[in-house]
Amino acid sequence: MKHLLLLLFSLLIPAISVSALPPRHDENRIHGRCHHDEYEPYLIGNHDVFFEGRLIKGANAMTFKILSDGYARDAWNVYFYGEKIQGANSDSFKVLGFGYAKDAWTVYYLGAKLQGANSDSFRSLGDWYARDAWTVWFNGEKIQGANADSFRVLGKGYARDAWTVYYDGVKIPGAVPDSFQVLRGGYAKDAWSTYYCGKKIGN
Repeated sequence: MKHLLLLLFSLLIPAISVSALPPRHDENRIHGRCHHDEYEPYLIGNHDVFFEGRLIKGANAMTFKILSDGYARDAWNVYFYGEKIQGANSDSFKVLGFGYAKDAWTVYYLGAKLQGANSDSFRSLGDWYARDAWTVWFNGEKIQGANADSFRVLGKGYARDAWTVYYDGVKIPGAVPDSFQVLRGGYAKDAWSTYYCGKKIGN
């Protein structure tokens, strides 16, 4: 019996030790991309700068700064997801959040120029909404008819101005701005109706 137990134990040890070993480095690759704890696509090397393992041609490693929302800059250029933003001014460039950014003259959304936006008065409001002195945007698109002066973001995709309530930048027909309240889980209500993800569902 003792010999049998020793034999079983000797067979078990290799199995345990092999299964406890960490996987090889190349077993940690899925669809050509390596595993990592956090998504940090930029890397500043000794002399070069990289994005997702690709060399950013012309980027200056000495002055390169990783910003946020996929943006970065060096002393001369601004980059979005590793691609140079043509004409962007590095000295005055600021990231505003939710994909929006601006320099002294131009506003950008996801690295592209936001046509018609005024840089001086432009600001991000959160939830992918933004505004300048005259216009309101959602997800980089103008919200036609929205009043910039009275526009407020309520959260969870909802927003309002003095006359209208919006969900993801789309007007909610019949919703009453003065009494509108955002609840939880996509629900909202005003004095007369209840809404779910911007759609009226009852009273």
